[in-house]
Amino acid sequence: MKLIKILALCVIPILVISIILINLSFGAFFKSHVLNHENEQVNLAAVNISTYLNGKINDYIGSVADWAHWDDTYYFVEDGHTEYIDSNVHESTFDNLDISFFIVTDGEGSIYFSRYYINESEQFADFPDDFLSEQHKLIEFFSLSEDMSGILQIGSEFYFVAKSDITDSLEVQASAGKLIFGRLLDDGMKHDIETISGSSIRSMAVVGAPDEFDYNISGPVFFKAPTLNDAEDLVNIELAVINDFDASASVGISLDMPRTQYINGIREVVRFSFLNTALYIALMVIIFSLIGAYLNRRFKMLIEELRSIDVENSKSLIIPPRKDFYEFQYIRESVNYLLKRIEDNQSELIINKEKLEATLFSVGDGVITTDEEGKITFMNPIAERLTGWKSAEAVRQPIEEVFLIINEFSRETVDSPVREALSTRQIVELENHTLLIAKDGTERIAEDTAAPIRNINEEIIGCVLVFRDVTERKTKQKYIEFLSYHDQLTGLYNRRFYEEEKRRLDVKRNMPISIIYADVNGLKLINDAFGHMVGDKIIQKIAEVFKKECRADDIIARVGGDEFILLLPRTDGLFVESIVNRIKQRTQAITYKAVAVSVAFGWGTKTEESQTVADIIKSAETQMYNTKILYNTSKRNDVIKSIMNTLMVKSPREEAHSQRVRSLCAQLGEAYGLEADQVKKLSVAGELHDIGKIAIDDSILNKVGRLSVKDIIQLQKHSETGYRILGAVGEFANIAESILEHHERWDGSGYPKGLKGEEISWEARVIAIADSYDAMTSERPYRSATMSVEEAVAELRSNAGSQFDPDLVEVFINRVVLVSNEPVNK
Repeated sequence: MKLIKILALCVIPILVISIILINLSFGAFFKSHVLNHENEQVNLAAVNISTYLNGKINDYIGSVADWAHWDDTYYFVEDGHTEYIDSNVHESTFDNLDISFFIVTDGEGSIYFSRYYINESEQFADFPDDFLSEQHKLIEFFSLSEDMSGILQIGSEFYFVAKSDITDSLEVQASAGKLIFGRLLDDGMKHDIETISGSSIRSMAVVGAPDEFDYNISGPVFFKAPTLNDAEDLVNIELAVINDFDASASVGISLDMPRTQYINGIREVVRFSFLNTALYIALMVIIFSLIGAYLNRRFKMLIEELRSIDVENSKSLIIPPRKDFYEFQYIRESVNYLLKRIEDNQSELIINKEKLEATLFSVGDGVITTDEEGKITFMNPIAERLTGWKSAEAVRQPIEEVFLIINEFSRETVDSPVREALSTRQIVELENHTLLIAKDGTERIAEDTAAPIRNINEEIIGCVLVFRDVTERKTKQKYIEFLSYHDQLTGLYNRRFYEEEKRRLDVKRNMPISIIYADVNGLKLINDAFGHMVGDKIIQKIAEVFKKECRADDIIARVGGDEFILLLPRTDGLFVESIVNRIKQRTQAITYKAVAVSVAFGWGTKTEESQTVADIIKSAETQMYNTKILYNTSKRNDVIKSIMNTLMVKSPREEAHSQRVRSLCAQLGEAYGLEADQVKKLSVAGELHDIGKIAIDDSILNKVGRLSVKDIIQLQKHSETGYRILGAVGEFANIAESILEHHERWDGSGYPKGLKGEEISWEARVIAIADSYDAMTSERPYRSATMSVEEAVAELRSNAGSQFDPDLVEVFINRVVLVSNEPVNK
């Protein structure tokens, strides 16, 4: 026979009978116990309410009696001194007495003084309208001679009311009137009643004499005992408070008390269930004791065999040779089968586990796993580095605590993708523009994917979060996107963006469309004189002016080295002219080393659909170039003068040197019989021959001591710089060549082009002799002493034919030097 049948025949009938008997015997006890206990609690609540109401009534009759028999109150009614009100009847008085109104009547029963106070807001207020409409109740109350108090409904509200005759403190004088205190039975007092009774007030109303109530609790309070039954969740407690001044009516208070006793009864039932279970266990012990002699030995043997099982060793159970109970034999065979399965699966599981751990620790992404509650169970090293949390301290922490993410722009916390994956049971990817906040506050742009983890039954048992730091990639991407549409120097839009926006804005809703074409005047001259870094700074300053003066919707683009185009949608010609004038004023204030900056402008406006943007741009460009023509030679001359002035400031010796070379060149030109214009041209070339030194570092120009090779190389570039500066100005273009060649040598070993003999322009050969002569006879930072005229002449003759034109040297010595100085030995 199978064990299950034996257990069923022995145990089930006994258990069924036992449970029925226990439930029947204890059910009645529980019901009676609950109801009795609940009745006691209802009675106690009624007593507590009665005590509270009696206490309030007594407090108010005591307070009104004290004030009514106070000399100050008496003399206030008799003499009408207002100091009494100012000194005594204020907010703190009402708070201390806990009253809502203060009424004084004179001897004839008319109201002499009254004041109403709202206890909750602690402010004086007007008497409610419904209160004033039912003042007859108070008048009736005034007519009673003795001191008394009670609850009175006035209007829609209920008040504790107390009255006393106003006399002097010794009660020698006759009553001067009556003093009435009233306290609104407001939400606060109702809450006190509800608190002390454990109930909530259902209603309050004026009812008849309390004849229908069961008994008087104390003082004026009567109580009606409720009938309890099993169908209601609340107990209704009804009380009646008699008005002392009108015993024919009373205030009925109805309260609802939760059936806490009923709930306690349920708890008793729970305890009963535990008792029932204990009895059941006891019965089971008895039953198994009866059958233990038959089954216990086999159970013990099987249990010992099961305890000896080692999953790692997977030793099989021994099947007895003789017939045993079917159940025991089946258990042994099943256990052996499971052990074989465990052995096979365990080997595969170990291999997979090692592979998984190696993968998680070697991947370049952060990996975090959680349980079904979203608490962390694993973190790989990359996740530790990105979050700043160690795996040991992060385990069992909520995912939001460790993986804190916010929106890049709003800075608001982003919902955890793990929570979303657990709730939706779907794979969730992180939204764009999400920042991961590490434990130390470091912010990284993150990408991630959260996927739920399911068991074999498709139940969610956790979640895996895979994420990576894409800050560098996103930054490079943004920078590339920025560069594709922006000018790197100024941050303005570039020509590519301008071309796209030009097409996009050319629609009817943007009309009128205005276009400004701007070009920086003399930028090449500034670049040649001061270097491209200075030119770049000027371009940046002009770009800043454009940004400040234009609107947010305007398109400002740098389309060339010194050219800008401004697209202004929904802008008419009058307004665009005002913008240009403002920009002109701002750009004219930009200077560099006394060199003024100016910008040429042209503009046009598309007002008809038939017009094309290209035609408007062409018109603006033409206007701009016409304006540039007005940037005439005189202004360029001003730039040349500014450059020379700047050079003189950098190196004061250069001014005197330039003037001396100018004079020597003029004298040599006159010695050759040149015409006046040619002499002037030669003298100007002599004066400007070193203008290219404006681009040389101050430390080299004013260096004391021998120049280094590096210094010399930089210094030798000044002739080329001077050539570029002067070549950009039409008036000086005819002397630019001589400035470029004035350091060439007669034998071809000079710079910058290595010209020889008469390949060098005649003016450049003259400047070379005058420059060298003045250099030898004047002080220099790198030379402690100057040469005498004789020594300088000897040096010129020594280098004639190698450095200098020999014919020019002799003419210079004989017609210039000898004329100005003492005779020199040949």
